Amino acid sequence: MERNPVLGHDQEPSSYSKKWLIAGATMIALSVVAYNKQSSNSVKTDLKIGTNGNNQHEKSMSSSSSRSTPNIFLFTCDDMGWNDIGYNSGDLSRATPYMKALAQKGITLSHYYTQPSCTPSRVTMMTGKFAYRNGFQNHELLHNDYTGVPLSNKMMPEHMKELGYATLGFGKWNIGHCNSRYLPSARGFDHFLGYLCPGHGYTDHNCGTASGYRDMIEDWSVDGVHKWSNGADYLGTYDTLIYKEETQKALRRHFSEYGGESAPMFMWLAHHGIHGEYDSDPIPPSELLSKENKKYLKVLRKRLDQSGKHSDDYTKFFKMRMITASVLMSLDNSLKNLVETIEDVGQLSNSIIFVNSDNGADPDYTQGHPGNNFPLRSEKFSYYEGGVRVPAFVYGPGHIPIKSEGSTYHGMMHHVDLLTTFYSLGGGDYGDLDSDVDGMDQWAAIKGDTSSPRTELVLNLPRSKTWKMGEQLTSEGIALRMGNYKLLYNHVYDSWFSPSPGDDFTSASDMMAAWCQYSFYDLTESSGCVFANFLFNVLDDPTEQTNLWHHSDYKDIKANMIKRAEELVAAQINDYGKIIPEYYERGHGEDDSTYTDAFQAHGDYVVPFDCDVIH
Repeated sequence: MERNPVLGHDQEPSSYSKKWLIAGATMIALSVVAYNKQSSNSVKTDLKIGTNGNNQHEKSMSSSSSRSTPNIFLFTCDDMGWNDIGYNSGDLSRATPYMKALAQKGITLSHYYTQPSCTPSRVTMMTGKFAYRNGFQNHELLHNDYTGVPLSNKMMPEHMKELGYATLGFGKWNIGHCNSRYLPSARGFDHFLGYLCPGHGYTDHNCGTASGYRDMIEDWSVDGVHKWSNGADYLGTYDTLIYKEETQKALRRHFSEYGGESAPMFMWLAHHGIHGEYDSDPIPPSELLSKENKKYLKVLRKRLDQSGKHSDDYTKFFKMRMITASVLMSLDNSLKNLVETIEDVGQLSNSIIFVNSDNGADPDYTQGHPGNNFPLRSEKFSYYEGGVRVPAFVYGPGHIPIKSEGSTYHGMMHHVDLLTTFYSLGGGDYGDLDSDVDGMDQWAAIKGDTSSPRTELVLNLPRSKTWKMGEQLTSEGIALRMGNYKLLYNHVYDSWFSPSPGDDFTSASDMMAAWCQYSFYDLTESSGCVFANFLFNVLDDPTEQTNLWHHSDYKDIKANMIKRAEELVAAQINDYGKIIPEYYERGHGEDDSTYTDAFQAHGDYVVPFDCDVIH
């Protein structure tokens, strides 16, 4: 028996292990060896969690009495793939030493799932509902969109406020801004500083989907009055540095005033990194990188020079991947700063830090610095494991039993489970939440006290409530996991993207965005793509090598999953699947001066433009 680092459980090697899986296992093994060789030197200081390198339990317990209501910090990385975080990575194993050390003191989540892109993922995180319930299955919100999360949804910060939490948000919002009622302060945050587009320049803050308009907003609520202003004061500063410094100030200010006793804190720090698609100025300033980081970047450069002659494609990829490494390092150090500040204000023993990625990585190095999901299949915008299964871990020295430190939770978990888990940790009964909330309280299972409560993931459904299997009434398909099996119906074919310089390396011309012209938003606009149906046993075959769709031995499993999908489609109680696309078209038809006038009136910044709200 051997332990598969992707599966997260013991298994016999199976016959599907082709070159992708062999290469992945080799890369992961090499990264472990490489990390062990250098851990006694360059990462030694990072392994001591805490500002002064003291034992975190002793220091934090002595400085803060334990409460039943913990502070909760959600630290979200943008587009960080399976192969990007140090404890999984085969090519950048030392880019995130602090995350690796923190995970070793916490609990790693090996089967943590998301939606395949930014807006759907954030909708599920904040509402606790699968994307199809709000019509956000395949919808990425742009600067000129007339859509937002329907107001009938109460979001995570609203629920946490009701439990007595102070609520702060930093970073990427991307789930509604055309009306001020969609802004973070109107959805439960006391204060928010961040941006609204899918991406923007790291320093010039130019919205990547709207050349000429900048994207940074400050949004706050005082006594129920919501106010906002453009973020011009922050222009010219690398955004990770902005959030690093502003979160530190906010923590010190809050706990100096309240001491944490009367008002625990909920914070969502949703970083821009490592998002790379068309985002300018991604290289972090020197102050965001440690001496150890800079040494490792030199090691990476030497690795390319010493490994022989490579194709032009691989050389370009590697140079862009170096930028990815530096962006990962800046995130790693931002997390380090957050944890050390929590410790400095005496709250570490009563805080839970949850680290995740919003969705899988984009490996296309021709549009920006690439992430990587290898050996998982495919990429962001797909429902293969590479698009929806991401790194995640939780750290909380006063709330995680010592016996559970360094363990791995293999239960199925999704973004939707964050609301219910956090709400329960805050003292609420998640049974009191909306009846269509899909999340489950996972805390007891994460700690190892109970078995996993989740057996099903509804990742994608057709928008039409009259859809039946075989009917081509919609361009969308099904992505459903039940137990060990995952069904993909009417899904684009895609491959694996190895970062290895050998025969497995995937050039840009082979990537789905290049050869297929795939449209995530409307499959009818895709050209040259191959669509097919898939059934995978993702527990035994996590890299999705073997399609069981046509195997007669699995016909009953397939039939049961199709039946379940039809039941879910028929059971939808609202028309958001129809409404959201209609509103979406308003912002993507003829030129509309409504939003351009509003942007120009506020210094050419992306701001609300008084659209009709969706209730």
